[in-house]
Amino acid sequence: MAVLAATLLVSACSQDDPFRPAATAPNVITGVSLASFSTGAVAQTAIDLINLRAVRPEVQANGQVNFQLAVDLDASGKVNLLPVLAVLRPPGGANTVGLARSTAAFDDLARAPTGGFRPDTAMLVDVGETILLQVQAGTCFAGDPLFGKLVVEGVNTNTRRVLLRFMLNRNCGYRDLTEGIPRN
Repeated sequence: MAVLAATLLVSACSQDDPFRPAATAPNVITGVSLASFSTGAVAQTAIDLINLRAVRPEVQANGQVNFQLAVDLDASGKVNLLPVLAVLRPPGGANTVGLARSTAAFDDLARAPTGGFRPDTAMLVDVGETILLQVQAGTCFAGDPLFGKLVVEGVNTNTRRVLLRFMLNRNCGYRDLTEGIPRN
């Protein structure tokens, strides 16, 4: 009986780590259209990765911020990804966001790497370029990060808007970047 219970327990956990809780949040691809951060417009210029939505950046009453990543356009129309701590130091603290370039296309990228992330550093990216995300959200019991991917789908330099697709695996420490419930 003990062997059966142990087998069931291990099968309900990550394939990479038998002690990690089973994933429960499905990976979904989210598309957003954002205004450029430097326009100063009262518009959605950032992403709340944790809640999978575009937001207008705010420092809330408790000193926390409502976003993890903002976007801007430079003078040449290139997209600048701005992790929250590259933009400001809110009094209540913020999530650390690491970015890394990927050579794989967004749709082909199935798993986050174990390293190579540059925490809290802005990054200029081209349309079609896939970027990997590592978010230290403070929501995971063991301090594990959340992993994701992002691609710039298009830029309208006239309206200074950026179209993005992204996925964040909201299961602590899981690296799978394919749709559905992750396995590891």
